[in-house]
Amino acid sequence: MDKEIKVEVIRNEPVKPSTPTPNHLRSYRFSLVDQILPVYHTPVVLFYSSSNPSIDDPHTIASQTSQLLRKSLSQTLTKFPQFAGRIRENLSIECNDEGADFIEARINTPLSKILKKPDSETIKLLIPKSNATKYEVAAACMLAVQANFFECGGIAIGVCLSHKLADASTISTFINYWAETTSESGNKFEISQFDSSSLFPPHDSLASGQSPMEVEESAVTRLVFDASRIAALKSKVGSAIVKNPTRVEAVMALIWKCAMEAKRSSSGRDHHCSSVMYGSVNIRKRLVPNLPENSIGNHAWIYAVKIEPENEIELQGLVSLHRKAIGEFTESCEERLTWEAICRHTSEMNDFIKSGDIDIFIGTNWCRLPYYEVNFGWGKPLWVCKATIATKNLVALTDTRDGDGIEAWLALSAEQMTFFERNQELLAFASLNPSAI
Repeated sequence: MDKEIKVEVIRNEPVKPSTPTPNHLRSYRFSLVDQILPVYHTPVVLFYSSSNPSIDDPHTIASQTSQLLRKSLSQTLTKFPQFAGRIRENLSIECNDEGADFIEARINTPLSKILKKPDSETIKLLIPKSNATKYEVAAACMLAVQANFFECGGIAIGVCLSHKLADASTISTFINYWAETTSESGNKFEISQFDSSSLFPPHDSLASGQSPMEVEESAVTRLVFDASRIAALKSKVGSAIVKNPTRVEAVMALIWKCAMEAKRSSSGRDHHCSSVMYGSVNIRKRLVPNLPENSIGNHAWIYAVKIEPENEIELQGLVSLHRKAIGEFTESCEERLTWEAICRHTSEMNDFIKSGDIDIFIGTNWCRLPYYEVNFGWGKPLWVCKATIATKNLVALTDTRDGDGIEAWLALSAEQMTFFERNQELLAFASLNPSAI
């Protein structure tokens, strides 16, 4: 019988910037997008075989590596002072150098046990506790890190960064910059502290803050689409309208289709609900002029695709609707981020939720972001995981390690998940929770 996986916290202390933040940088003003986003810490875990294969004693590895990570994090925070600050209402961050949480933990199992059969509940043990959704906890610190040391010498670094400050691109930029500082390889990841509040000014009516993201009990599954199956799927979903669909368009359409079918199968009703998929778009290259690729902040916004209950669910149509929605977003990007437009959009979302007759799905896409380039000086990650799904009906896509496949994590109700995981069309293209190594 396998022993229970246990996490022993060795140290839990704040890490402050190595030099004080200058007075002119001690206030970071939110943009309108920052204000709208819920209170939530976005988690990601990076797994490595060992930080020092020449040392046999895992406790020595843990002690030396933890000290190195704390030192380099302190140095990195001088370039990201808002990550060491605290929220002041819903208008700004006071960059007061109170610091980020840093947890050192020991895990009583080899790393391979987790990687051979990944489990979302186990992975939750590897991220900081500050990922609670309660406002008083989540607002306490912007950044929390948990360095997990396995008995085999392997390491998992769990990072939680407030969504009030960072989108997926910013999180990637920050972790890569921290890794390069740790390895002393020279910072190739240039950062841009672009003042997005000058482009999308905050609104005083939102000063009271946003509610924490609601969490619904759900079942979570992991799917892996390798390159050959994605090629076959793209061939199937291509059409006269979208002749060459992207791998993300193809995979997201398949998952959404199968999720809608699972909902209809589990409901047992003749009448079916409308369904809306909200996706996110990186606006850095869609604004004129473009924003710097590594600009820090929330430089993404959402688009919607809606399916009416009388419509037949077919993959080519879903891909076409996604492509059309993104094209329309790109054409009117700046207009969609005005105060008036965001109010209309938010009102529409609230109406959908209150109606109770519309299924809402949320899709997040982390593909093509350089998470698998994160090298702290002991090689690139064996696996990068965004497994902690915040709420039901959310799907998160990331690259596989080879960069050609896609890994998806999806949360549904337990009843719907039973139907979803038996869908033969899905299983023709996806593997259910294969080994991560």
